[in-house]
Amino acid sequence: MSPMKKSLSLVLGVFAATLVLSGCSRQEAPEEPQVEEPQVEASPAAEPSVDTMSPQEERHELMEGVKDAAQVVGPMLQGKADFDAEAAMDALNVWADVGRKFGDLFPEGTETGYDTEAAPAIWEDREGFNAALKEWQDATAAAIAASPQSLDDARAVIGPAFETCKNCHDDYRIEKED
Repeated sequence: MSPMKKSLSLVLGVFAATLVLSGCSRQEAPEEPQVEEPQVEASPAAEPSVDTMSPQEERHELMEGVKDAAQVVGPMLQGKADFDAEAAMDALNVWADVGRKFGDLFPEGTETGYDTEAAPAIWEDREGFNAALKEWQDATAAAIAASPQSLDDARAVIGPAFETCKNCHDDYRIEKED
């Protein structure tokens, strides 16, 4: 779930809880008319659904999720943050989810647009790209299967997933200058 969806869900949850609690504590006089509380629905414009995103936008959003997950587990592997097995598994599950979706998001005609970082090599060497993506999927699946419970275990199985991610970026991603 994207940060925006999480925030919207949290706001709606707090609002709903407030409505319920205020309704429980309100003492209504019998002669007062009942006022129906407004229904709160998420606005479709609040965050585009995956169905309305272009492949370029969806690729970007998925890779943002991968980056966010890497920023959680990377510092652990570097010894800059305490190891948290649950957080590491959450990050790996994000990667696995993205890995299942990602390969289908490079149809012909999506080589440009939305400031894509996809390199032309994806379409020029589709077999190589698919192989690189499969290596990442396999390394991620192996790390999940290992379910690392210590930093040493995590380094042994998550490190290779990071490496395959980097290898794919080296060949199939255009580095943008900030």
